[in-house]
Amino acid sequence: MKLVYITADNPHEWNSSEWRCAVPARAINRSGLGTATLIDLREWLVGTAASQAACRDAEILVIQRNLIGPVLASILHWKAQGKTIIADFDDAYDQMPDSNPAYAFWHKGWIRHPDGRYETLTPAPIEQFVWGLKLCHAATMPSQRLADDWAHLLPTYCLPNALDPAIYRIEERGSPATRPLGDGRTRIGWGGSLSHLQSFTDSGVLTALQRVCRARPEVEVVIHGNDGRLLEALKVSPEQKRLQPWVPYREWPAQLRALDLGLAPLCGTYDERRSWIKGLEYLAVGLPWIATDGPVYAGLRAYATLVENTPFAWERSILDHLDTLGERQLLARANRAQAARFTADAQVPELLRVYADIHTRARAAEASQTERTPA
Repeated sequence: MKLVYITADNPHEWNSSEWRCAVPARAINRSGLGTATLIDLREWLVGTAASQAACRDAEILVIQRNLIGPVLASILHWKAQGKTIIADFDDAYDQMPDSNPAYAFWHKGWIRHPDGRYETLTPAPIEQFVWGLKLCHAATMPSQRLADDWAHLLPTYCLPNALDPAIYRIEERGSPATRPLGDGRTRIGWGGSLSHLQSFTDSGVLTALQRVCRARPEVEVVIHGNDGRLLEALKVSPEQKRLQPWVPYREWPAQLRALDLGLAPLCGTYDERRSWIKGLEYLAVGLPWIATDGPVYAGLRAYATLVENTPFAWERSILDHLDTLGERQLLARANRAQAARFTADAQVPELLRVYADIHTRARAAEASQTERTPA
């Protein structure tokens, strides 16, 4: 089977394209069961010689998230060439809160060009996204709830995000030590994009962290990423909070290993449709972690502490982890061996089975349509 993944992320925001396209592509190529090529969406739309050649040679094109504007015409073009078209996305754009910086794009069509010029897209991208889904043969996503949301438009398949074993050094025993020692700090951390403000403000974790920091002056809360709003919302002394800037994907595991305890708060219908990435990462680096109890992390319950979204529940769990941190770290390091179950390499057979099923159904539908079309 030959596939092309058409990636949407720009280099400065590379993350979703890594998980949804690059990681599975590398695993497929390592398996020898198929071949997968990555093409940047902008190159695909321009129609570079390399992108044209890769698409002509492929059976399946997986297009990441941006089903708007000229992408719709390109979908029609490649469908006419007999290609199976799959949309892949990992966010509930239709349920995005207005605190998410991407809301202005998806729901209002506002875009800012590199030269500073502003433009409003009409219809709004969320409407065009729905049109695009109707043009595709199927859609894949990392959340079953997300799959259920869109199943009335087209066949949908839940393909959970999976780890790259090399980047997370899963084959190594124990937990590779990169944690700075001897500074007396206990670091509680989280990392993510600009789309998680509601996850913190509405889950109760901010209030809990403020209480914990007052009770435990040795605690430092580390927010990884570029969202200064989270740090501003956390009302603790400046010495007990820090914003750690975004780092390239391959450097991220080392940042995680510098923590003592990981958090994964979620809140609301938008968050209920996220993937389990944060839990996988904590598992892979051998870090104890606490998460909101709900559908996202239910499949990782054996490796985490899942809590109700109240300040008291978060505070009690964090304090309990701090009081038993040594034991919990030993257990988390032992659990690292289980991360091998969640690698992209382990997922390849199921991934290719799903793609083959979509391809077979697409070709059968095309053949049926041809038979019904009068000569």
